[in-house]
Amino acid sequence: MNDATEYHVFSKMFQPPVARGPEELCDLLAAAGCDGVQWTVRPGGHVEPERAREDLPRFVAAAASRGLRCRSICTAIGDGSSRADEELLRVAADCGVELFRPAYQLYGEPHETAATALERFRRAFASLAALGARTGVKAAYQNHSPWWGPRVFGSVVWDLWEVLRDLDPATVGLEFDPMYAVFQTGQAWRHAFPLVAPWIAALDLKDFRHAPSRTPGRPFEIEMVAGGTGEVPWDELRALVDACGVRVPRILHFEWPFDRADPLPDVRRELAFFRRAVG
Repeated sequence: MNDATEYHVFSKMFQPPVARGPEELCDLLAAAGCDGVQWTVRPGGHVEPERAREDLPRFVAAAASRGLRCRSICTAIGDGSSRADEELLRVAADCGVELFRPAYQLYGEPHETAATALERFRRAFASLAALGARTGVKAAYQNHSPWWGPRVFGSVVWDLWEVLRDLDPATVGLEFDPMYAVFQTGQAWRHAFPLVAPWIAALDLKDFRHAPSRTPGRPFEIEMVAGGTGEVPWDELRALVDACGVRVPRILHFEWPFDRADPLPDVRRELAFFRRAVG
């Protein structure tokens, strides 16, 4: 997967009624000039995991008929140790899928220290890597923020390097999310990026800004905004991407309040911004 110009859209925010079905969503993305779609294949997503064999080929075909690729899917796979996980990925592989995003690993096992949690995460990522090797569909974990859930592992990025550094980037890696990296570690995200660059399999793109808090006990809120109107230093990201030779697809995340009734202008604007900003 080495086409640096491909822009895909994470399908999560386009479930009904925004788009009434896969054909309508793919019509929208094709009209906007996108290159592909990342389908959610998880409970409550576009494709329910138990129906993947029946439904995922149909969703991928809907995209392909409109010139859109489906290189990746977003799943609820944990450590990849179950037979159902492998069966799902074999279906995905048959559909031409190359990457899957697994579920988040969580801190907080009873009586667990940070050190023992890290060992558990290492085992989980090794299991995901083995699953990727068996199926030909590479695991790509998203760095996220514990703002949405304080038990989430991988929010400061270099903790991910600790569990990835001895694993083959061909079988396991990251969907690198600069928005969460910036939010979580401020200026320090720049130092983490080169560490994990060999494992970056996709870039998840969205923007945010700090907003006054409406929640007691919190000093501020995260406000999701359109690309280029927030705090992510996209010029610095592009410089690091170029310097580290990170040639991977980009995945647009529409988690800001775009126009659900007429989304095409907002999708076009977001795509145009990130093509200019990130390349």
